[in-house]
Amino acid sequence: MIGLVLSCEHASWTLPPGVDLGVPLDVLQSQAGWDHGAFDIASRLSDVVGLPVHTGAFSRMFVDLNREPAHPSAVPAVSYGAPVPGNAGLSDGDRAARIAVFHKPYWDAVRQDVLARIRDRGSVLHFSSHSFDPGLDPANRTFDVGVLYDPAHPPEAELAERLMFRLRGAGLDVRANQPYTGVGPAICTSLRVELGTRYAGIQFETSHAVTYRADGCARVADAIAPFLETL
Repeated sequence: MIGLVLSCEHASWTLPPGVDLGVPLDVLQSQAGWDHGAFDIASRLSDVVGLPVHTGAFSRMFVDLNREPAHPSAVPAVSYGAPVPGNAGLSDGDRAARIAVFHKPYWDAVRQDVLARIRDRGSVLHFSSHSFDPGLDPANRTFDVGVLYDPAHPPEAELAERLMFRLRGAGLDVRANQPYTGVGPAICTSLRVELGTRYAGIQFETSHAVTYRADGCARVADAIAPFLETL
């Protein structure tokens, strides 16, 4: 058996009290601001496996927890094509303060949990729940879910293949490393490089065409849960 850590970096479109980024509400509530349904799926999995979910409290437009601290889009000037006026004039000091208060504690908590599971079980799967807007690329984003991983990382690739087999068996249309690659900027990518073969990180992407259905998130979580229970 291996350890398990659940996370959802883009769980919320909200901003901290008193913060105004100059972004319209409809944009904050779009893909530019958060991942619709991602936390619903993660919380359902949390109930099944009895583990908490590391959860991002605020919009990715305020701080993107799926980017390493030094990445330019950790505090984005533009998110999915939408300008973020409130971030445009940030000084280096203000940016560093936001990272220190809102980004670093999240990454530290995930890392500590991952390391605890490695110490306890010898290895860990970090399952990071996200979602994507098929409308951003309608010709290619026609599938239900994507499983993002590094094919060159053997333990991770094996787990990803097992997960995709389960998902297909549940009738979901699955793609490997779509709509993004499994090695792009992300918390899983950074921890994979940092921790090596004892760490496996899967970024799970669910289409909004699924998450906006009445039973969509439940269906996806029900398909994932048996896989997590076999770890």
